[in-house]
Amino acid sequence: MANTNNKNSFRFRLQGELLARCRSNSSYSLRAFAKLLEVSPSALSAMLRGKRRITKKSAEKMGLKLGMGLEEIKALQLDGSGGKTVLYDQLSLDTYALISDWYHYAILELLRVRPFKSDAAWIAKKIGITKTEVNIAVERLVRIELLEIDEEGQWHDISGGLTTNISEGLTSAASRKLQKQILEMAIQSIDIHDLSKRDNTSLTIALHSDDLLEVKQRIKNFRRSLLDFLERPESKSPNEVYHVSFALNPITNSDPIITKNDHTTEEKKCNVSY
Repeated sequence: MANTNNKNSFRFRLQGELLARCRSNSSYSLRAFAKLLEVSPSALSAMLRGKRRITKKSAEKMGLKLGMGLEEIKALQLDGSGGKTVLYDQLSLDTYALISDWYHYAILELLRVRPFKSDAAWIAKKIGITKTEVNIAVERLVRIELLEIDEEGQWHDISGGLTTNISEGLTSAASRKLQKQILEMAIQSIDIHDLSKRDNTSLTIALHSDDLLEVKQRIKNFRRSLLDFLERPESKSPNEVYHVSFALNPITNSDPIITKNDHTTEEKKCNVSY
């Protein structure tokens, strides 16, 4: 069986480095990244998408350009040129990313919002991420068969119920990362969004540890009943996407937001056509 610790994949490292640079510099591009690594933009794009094999020689060359040491580079897994093992590794990597970065779920939910545009720039602006993040996320969702793009270019959510297929340890690590992201966004929402757009409440209670499992079950039941309510046949078509973690906060930007504290959101753009 293939090693599923795909956080140690060289492709994963390249994707992460590109996303980090794009997030910190709104004008950063795939072309600029390719120039730094001394490879052609088309070749780099193919490597990032798993369409081109990353050789030991090319990994060493690009790794050194990124300031990595030879031992660090050698410790990373290289992708093969085909076969079930490569497919398994790529899907495991995609799944890890899916359950560790919040915007994958947000994009799937955004498909239910009307009007919806299957345009990376529109999606990026709508949920406040970069175009690069959208393109990479969409490719992952398609590969892992949660999203389908038909011949006419229409997008379809075919997830049914989201599942994972990676080792328990990585699943736990990815879930922790995801929950941290959601909580951080809830904290930011307190300063960014007016109270009419969110709900942040808490409850301080005394309980016996024997009741903890029942409390967790009741919270789970609440989540399910809330989903049933929102998905009832007579429910109106969604027009926004929210996070709910006992902190209800919007993650879509329909209009410029001005709060009572006079905070404004900073629009992030990235000129990357990856």
